[in-house]
Amino acid sequence: LLEDALAEGMEKSSPANITGMVISPRTGESVAMASLPDFDPNRVPQDPKLRRNGIISDWMEPGSTFKVVVVSGALNDRAVTLNDVFNCEHGKFLFAGRTLHDHATTYGNLSVEQIITKSSNIGAAKIGIRLGERRLYEYICDYGFGLPTGIPLPQESRGLVYPPEKWSKVSIAQIPMGHGVAVTRLQMAMAMSALANNGWLMRPLLVKQLQDRAGNIAVQYAPQRVRQVVSDATARQMVQALKTVVSPEGTAPKAALTNYIVAGKTGTAQKPVPGGDSATKFVASFIGFFPADNPELC
Repeated sequence: LLEDALAEGMEKSSPANITGMVISPRTGESVAMASLPDFDPNRVPQDPKLRRNGIISDWMEPGSTFKVVVVSGALNDRAVTLNDVFNCEHGKFLFAGRTLHDHATTYGNLSVEQIITKSSNIGAAKIGIRLGERRLYEYICDYGFGLPTGIPLPQESRGLVYPPEKWSKVSIAQIPMGHGVAVTRLQMAMAMSALANNGWLMRPLLVKQLQDRAGNIAVQYAPQRVRQVVSDATARQMVQALKTVVSPEGTAPKAALTNYIVAGKTGTAQKPVPGGDSATKFVASFIGFFPADNPELC
């Protein structure tokens, strides 16, 4: 089913590659994992890029999916509430000598919940500034970024996370919008799964059990909690905000389902090229889970 869905995406949008995975948030079980273009295992390609599992090996700037980190951290520290209002400057915000931009110029005052709904970069930046460098960095680490997840597959990347001592003056505003850090798709999915799991980050579970030829269970692998990143109450607030993303007012109305309430977040990041970022090449992503208030799948 996942491969069919990815094939539809390849046909519709002609991306360089497309990846997807399905996780059980409560256990961390990998239900499905796939990427295209793939290859026939009987004819292994010479190009190493085609042999890589991009979900765990390739890193990227996450873009706006990373906003869940700063917002959940600020809610957890009670630095903000969902109803607090920030001026989103109608799309241009001068900070530390740099002009930060939103994807829309119409946003004036937005609540924290609306910052998630509309995916305001400037709103996320201002929440990050209020949370502060040290606490933002600690939440980034607690969610597992900058470290391998421990999934038992080869060539897992740890991504790229710098400590605050190495941040520039503008980093506290850029990192909350998903720039200036590099993550794997698996790390990002596990972080979102933590919000679906009452704030508990799980270790990815690739194999549930091993059986012998007679069908007897030889080894059983149990779900492993890593840590509780945010409180149960904070996770519930995040779910409330993430539900609005798939509403007609949000950035992902096409992700809504007929029979289930979905929570999720979109992300768009410019691809790096020599000398800066591309103006025409992007990594687009969506991470969602359902049923939103009692999630079975992320």
